[in-house]
Amino acid sequence: MKSKFSVLFPFVMVLLITGLTFAQGVRYAVQLGATQVQEEATSKILELRTKDVQAYIVKTNVPGKGTFYRIRVGMFADINAAKKYGADLVRRGVAAEYYVATYEQPQQENSVAVTPTKPITKPAPAPVSTAANSNPPTNTSPVATLPKPTPSEGTVNAQPKATSEPIASSVPPAATSTTPVTFARYQDPTAGFSFEYPGYWTGQPLDQKDATDQHVNAGALFKSSEDSAFLNAIWNKLDKANSPENDNDLIVEIILKSMSSGDGTQLKETSRKVVAENGLIKTFLDLKAAFQTQGQSTPLDFLGKAVIIRTTKGILLVVTFYSKDASQSSAPIADRIIASVRAPE
Repeated sequence: MKSKFSVLFPFVMVLLITGLTFAQGVRYAVQLGATQVQEEATSKILELRTKDVQAYIVKTNVPGKGTFYRIRVGMFADINAAKKYGADLVRRGVAAEYYVATYEQPQQENSVAVTPTKPITKPAPAPVSTAANSNPPTNTSPVATLPKPTPSEGTVNAQPKATSEPIASSVPPAATSTTPVTFARYQDPTAGFSFEYPGYWTGQPLDQKDATDQHVNAGALFKSSEDSAFLNAIWNKLDKANSPENDNDLIVEIILKSMSSGDGTQLKETSRKVVAENGLIKTFLDLKAAFQTQGQSTPLDFLGKAVIIRTTKGILLVVTFYSKDASQSSAPIADRIIASVRAPE
């Protein structure tokens, strides 16, 4: 059994470290236009979203000229990746022109939606129990091998697709303590798994080539510089993945071991809860991690939330990490993301 799973998540830590590096380095965005009329910028955002382009507004005061609302897309770790994405938008007829700019924080009220639903009056409660489950079910199943990340994040030519109305929450982003966070739902275009994410986070699915090279069926990577947070989703297709013939604890332990295998990486599970629900086996995890990449003198402390869902069709892993020193809103945001995860139907 162990040999089947030992190759499942060898690159998961690479994805996590890539997300961490992305959050710390210089970032770029693709600008598609600018206007001094906010309504025009909002209208353009709506138009782009109908084309599955997750654009946002950056409000800027230009000395001697006044306020401009810049329409931008993405957050790229590599300037060439930003250029590639902009050129693809022009090729597809989505934009007439573009240029690459240094990434700036979006205007929060327009970062996801123009007309959000009614805000929740209280922060969403944490869905994951901190108590370890002493009697987890033994139902389990194998997964296929996973994809390696793109050489530089942001090189995928498609932005994530928000498939439902955005949801407003009273959880504030790290950058502000008063502005509500607006959530949107991402649904993977190939496998169909989905989850909510804060609208000011940026992300993209793994492209088909990387998925094929790593023998994985689908995946996605999201990140937020202002929260020092990032998220990875990985789907491996496998018939009868929730079969009781497979041991759930063994699968979870192998995944955790693989996530801890990177150089300079220390990962500790602090709690586990296993839930059997409508034929799905869900394992919720609380994690602590210390990441030390090349050039860092001391490790960076992160906290994490994860869910592993075994279904009749495969296994889905969604894990999000945020800096231990991040704002108090980071934990509720992570809880909401994990609670919102839906496996492919």
